[in-house]
Amino acid sequence: MKSVITEALFSRFGIFYAIINTDLQIIFIEDSLCRFLDIEWDGTGQDVFDVLPEMVGIEEDIRNVVSGRRSEYSLLGINRTLYEEIFFNIYVINSPGNAGEALVVIRDVTKESLYRQSIQQSRNEIELLQRQLMQKNLDLDKTNRDLLKSRDEQQVLNQVLEEKVHERTRQLEQSTELAMRLFHQTVNSLMFALEKRDSYTVGHQRRVSRLACAIARELGLSDEAVEGIRVAGYLHDIGKIYVPSEFLTKPGRLSEEEFNVIKAHPYVGFEILRDIEFPWPVASIVLQHHERIDGTGYPMGLEGDQIKFEAKILSVADVVEAMGTNRPYRISPGIDRALEEISKQKGIIYDAGIVDACIRLFREGIFSWTDE
Repeated sequence: MKSVITEALFSRFGIFYAIINTDLQIIFIEDSLCRFLDIEWDGTGQDVFDVLPEMVGIEEDIRNVVSGRRSEYSLLGINRTLYEEIFFNIYVINSPGNAGEALVVIRDVTKESLYRQSIQQSRNEIELLQRQLMQKNLDLDKTNRDLLKSRDEQQVLNQVLEEKVHERTRQLEQSTELAMRLFHQTVNSLMFALEKRDSYTVGHQRRVSRLACAIARELGLSDEAVEGIRVAGYLHDIGKIYVPSEFLTKPGRLSEEEFNVIKAHPYVGFEILRDIEFPWPVASIVLQHHERIDGTGYPMGLEGDQIKFEAKILSVADVVEAMGTNRPYRISPGIDRALEEISKQKGIIYDAGIVDACIRLFREGIFSWTDE
């Protein structure tokens, strides 16, 4: 059963779910999903196709997911008109821990779809107006060769059409600004949700993000790339929202089972972020931030160039922040010890150029936590 915070987070981003069995009967359906689809469920088994008729015709694919022969099946861009027009995606996901069952996840993408339609409509209108303007200029040029008096008409019509083009362009710029505001609101909402559960992790993410951005600038990365690293740094531990708090604050050594739960947080973070349309590969960076260049990292054991450069930067910043600041369950060994550690592992598990840049920041006084 989802926690209150997880339920609020799912609701905030329009994620609902139900559970089906091998007979393709719904054995559990979330109340919020019933409200979203405007249906009623009395708690007994119900044919999944009665609730989601869009799944008719893919019965074999669904049974393959339920039986474990296939891990997932997706239906994207579904459109319905209920009390209003809605758009959603359907994901049927195998449940390894519950044989004979599968999770049906519904993601509400109505706002994104309507927004894309609005952007496309604006672009089409601009293109249409531009074509009209070009055609009108051609017509007026031809007329001008016959009648000099057409010159004034041409100027007037050109001015009107150009004003319309400028207006449509201004509207498109406003839409782009709105998209960036929505993007920043998404990042802030995710951090707020995690902060309500674990305020230390949020502070850790902010410090890691600051150091990672400083390393990226020291390496000469573009402002756009630095901004992507900043966002990934803010969200790199969002997957810890699924980790029990006692695991995160436990003094002493974790058991293998507890550590395995914590090691799952990059993948959980990836799952949370994968469908958010960031301008950068934020979800992949979050997924890889615990990978190491010699293949000893997790969750996938990537090595060398298989790891995104941004994730390599984040991994160095992450370990330096972790060792260089106090944790709830232990005193920091100090920044010098942290720099000694990454220097010792330079070119082995951490990228050598990134390690050198990080050490320069501290040794030459370019970066300090007290600057915050």
